[in-house]
Amino acid sequence: MTSVSDDELRMLADYVYSLTGIQLDADKRYLVEGRLEPLLSDSPRSTYAELCARAKAGDHRLQRAIVDAISTHETSFFRDRKVFELLSHKIFPEFFGTDTKRPMSIWSAACSTGQEAYTVGMVLESILFKLEDVRVRILGTDISSFAVDAANRGLYLKSEIERGLSNREVEKYFTEVKGMYRVRDDLRSLCQFRVDNLLSPAARAPHDIILCRNVLIYFGDKEKKTVLDTLTARLKPDGILLVGATESILRFSPKLVRRDFRGAVYYQLR
Repeated sequence: MTSVSDDELRMLADYVYSLTGIQLDADKRYLVEGRLEPLLSDSPRSTYAELCARAKAGDHRLQRAIVDAISTHETSFFRDRKVFELLSHKIFPEFFGTDTKRPMSIWSAACSTGQEAYTVGMVLESILFKLEDVRVRILGTDISSFAVDAANRGLYLKSEIERGLSNREVEKYFTEVKGMYRVRDDLRSLCQFRVDNLLSPAARAPHDIILCRNVLIYFGDKEKKTVLDTLTARLKPDGILLVGATESILRFSPKLVRRDFRGAVYYQLR
């Protein structure tokens, strides 16, 4: 493995921060070496400094590759089931009541390879019983074009669907395709996935629910506030924000009220 020098690590950390807002501290040296070494040129003398210089010079393909490599794609279907029980037993029933055609907009921010967004769709079906004619739209965004491409395909390895899904859920929501598993077409049609940066997101209409889970831990306080200001501004009145179980946000977002339901925490716009 090609070692990254202290100067190169600082250079790469500054560059990655400028692209993504993600902070790479000195203890992330192993991550830089493990994920960025494959991007070095075939020359045995290629260095991380040269890699960074090429990206800064406008090599857009390399820039995207660096973002894809550094971004964390750790996710699974029904990750932290308490959150989806919260949606199933409280948030969705209270929102729809007897009007299953009521419009709803959901944003899965930093959606990775799509499992969270598709899981939300599965929970919706369990509440509404069928997805025909529903007026729900789920938007998934991620800074990684690799992740967004995978989410749009909705095609997963057996090892990916075995994490979080029962055999019954696999049979209900997936079709086997040459040893892989594709999300059912009607479920996929609920979801749209786009490349976007949480620190400078594209303008769009506000949402009823935003999920931004296990993302803020990668940001410093300044970036956390920027992201949370954006998320809060994109919520409809009384809208719901869901973050990771260990992520505390009230000191950054005074407009939000913390609420609890059966061990799950959510935040609501005042």
